[in-house]
Amino acid sequence: MPNKSILKKLTIFLALIISSALAWGDQKKTSAPPPKPAPATSRPSTQPQPRQQQPVNPPRRQPPVPVTQPNKGQRPGPPPGVIWDKGGEPNRGPKPPDSNQGRISYRSRPGDQAKVLPGGGTEFHNANGQTVTTNARGEVQRIEVPRGLAGTNKMVINHGPRGGRVVETGRPGARVVSYGPNRGFVERPLRPGYISRTYVAGGRSYAHVYREYRYHNMAYYRYVPGVYYNRRFYAWAVTPWGTPVHYVWFGMATPAPWFGYYRGYFIPYPVYASPDLWLTDYLLAENLRLAYENEQAAYMGQTPPPPPNQDPTAPTLSPEVKAAIAAEVKQQLADEQAAAANPPDVNSQAAPSNEQVPEALSPTERVFVVASSLDLTALGGGPECSLSPGDVLMRLSDTPDANQNVNASVQSSKKGDCTTGQTVAVSVQDLQEMHNHFREQLDSGLNVLTENRAKGLPNGPTADPRQVAEGTAEPAPGAESQLAAQDNDAAKLEAQVKQN
Repeated sequence: MPNKSILKKLTIFLALIISSALAWGDQKKTSAPPPKPAPATSRPSTQPQPRQQQPVNPPRRQPPVPVTQPNKGQRPGPPPGVIWDKGGEPNRGPKPPDSNQGRISYRSRPGDQAKVLPGGGTEFHNANGQTVTTNARGEVQRIEVPRGLAGTNKMVINHGPRGGRVVETGRPGARVVSYGPNRGFVERPLRPGYISRTYVAGGRSYAHVYREYRYHNMAYYRYVPGVYYNRRFYAWAVTPWGTPVHYVWFGMATPAPWFGYYRGYFIPYPVYASPDLWLTDYLLAENLRLAYENEQAAYMGQTPPPPPNQDPTAPTLSPEVKAAIAAEVKQQLADEQAAAANPPDVNSQAAPSNEQVPEALSPTERVFVVASSLDLTALGGGPECSLSPGDVLMRLSDTPDANQNVNASVQSSKKGDCTTGQTVAVSVQDLQEMHNHFREQLDSGLNVLTENRAKGLPNGPTADPRQVAEGTAEPAPGAESQLAAQDNDAAKLEAQVKQN
């Protein structure tokens, strides 16, 4: 029979095992996971629930708040109410024009020979044989390539005060000058002592004739009218009408881009007392219209610079300056009337004599309307400044210096150009080109009056137009393609200057 002490120990061991098992089962019941939440359609449980789960239909996610202070290199978000356009920019309507549109910069490179110019600009002669002139901001104003490096002719590229590009190749008397693709003129010899310029603009071509002569060993050109009118018509053009006439210009009757662009600079007369006052506004309007179109062509569809003046109620071109231009119109009409009475014989004047004083230096020729963009030097140590078509100069000195420059005062200018009242040095050749352009626009206005195309003005007497053989020429064939090719070559040259 087993020992009683051993049986007692076995009984105690079995009791411990049974009690441990019972305790483990109670612990498992108390630590069971909580019941799953009831479906949305079931009645909510009244039992207290542990932490609530994510709702079945959560609210729509709100968009993040735009970052107002982005990290470095991160594009800021648009202001409230502004959305991004397809180009990744805030769509705020028309983008403000870039005043440096069309400009390129140039930095000195190894091997360059640099010369600092008055006004802070620099002239570089680089290893490619090119001469690059920059202004004080490092923007290229002029690129010159001598003959042999740019094809067969010398090429000069000038950037105007607002970035517009003018390209010239050749030499005086045989040049190609472009303001953009399919816009400019082709110059060629016509007969001994005469040249013709075939102008291309607006898809059409026309030719003007110029007589060549020399002054102080430099070539000058004088515009030759292609038509003269009878004496009675010229007299009518400067005779006051009985009653002032109200005339609605096309730029005011129907919106014209050029008119709105220059509205803060030029406003036509409200009424006209005589034909010469209408002609004054006509040549100013035509000059500004062509300048606007040339600038558009130079930017090749890109955004042009901002309008030169913003306040249309106070135009910069004052009544006093317009009166001076009107007096110039009368003087030119008198000169043309005198020439019509004794027209030159093209055969008897085949070889013009030397040392003829340019019309731009005539004592009666003082006021000039700028016809092309010019970079000028201000007198008295002032900085360089620029003039653009439609600005007005008054010549102060009569005798040119060694560089064929004379002093002139700026009578009227657009915003950003040389300041009104500033005295500048301007070349006699540039003044002569302004004079020629003035005569051309005046003849264009006379042609409008003779054909009664200025609706609303009194009709004048029969003009009896007579063709002038000396001033007649046919447009040069292929002028448009020459301008396009030259402009393409200029674009390649600018790319080379910018990349080298």
